[in-house]
Amino acid sequence: MARVIMIASGKGGTGKSTVATYLSHELAFKGYRTFLTELDMGFRSIDVISGISEMTVYDVGDVLDGSCSTDKAIVASPHTDKLHIMAAPGRKSGVKLQNLKSFVDSIYNSYDYIILDTAAGIGEVFEAALPVSNMAIVVATPDAVSVRDARIVSDEIYYGGIKDVRLVINKYNKDTFRHSGFADGDSIIDACCAQLLGVVPNDEQLHLSAMTGKPLTSGSITKKVFSSMVERLNGSHVQIIVK
Repeated sequence: MARVIMIASGKGGTGKSTVATYLSHELAFKGYRTFLTELDMGFRSIDVISGISEMTVYDVGDVLDGSCSTDKAIVASPHTDKLHIMAAPGRKSGVKLQNLKSFVDSIYNSYDYIILDTAAGIGEVFEAALPVSNMAIVVATPDAVSVRDARIVSDEIYYGGIKDVRLVINKYNKDTFRHSGFADGDSIIDACCAQLLGVVPNDEQLHLSAMTGKPLTSGSITKKVFSSMVERLNGSHVQIIVK
């Protein structure tokens, strides 16, 4: 049975989809059968980040409205056979999100992890993903607006029934953090009211990998950060890496 994780953020521009994609890759590299889909209607990005845009014909919207079977819309990652990916709907409207639960139920026993990359904010995608998930990861950048909005989303998730809410601080830069308005990382954690899963650096190599659909460089600090996140997801008490 899968752990179903919704990836959320309070505002756009936090790098939520990049976090969802590379977390999914790292889960798969460690041997977990992983399924990743993006639910941000009309604004797909994980196909590019994952390097499958040229292989994508159908999307999750086609599956939800019955236009095609699940196996036709699934694309295997070119980097690991443990990761299956389904692109976001190519249209903004008409996606039958009410069928999301039945779809997740249909693949529930085929994967160890099902990652649902939602749209930013609290809207219909958020509301559809909430009842089908058993865990949530909120992505925020270290600035006052993002953290404030992340707290709103964290509260909505918690009171919506998911008690396991984790926080990823993305685009962290120690040189600019002093201008963020926060005294330290603990003050961001307290403000978001979620357990810290990881701190992803504002890394040039990460941006380049995401733009070109390549996996993270072996041995890079960012790959180590995502690897440690997977370890913590699976109960290991490993140190938070902050660079």
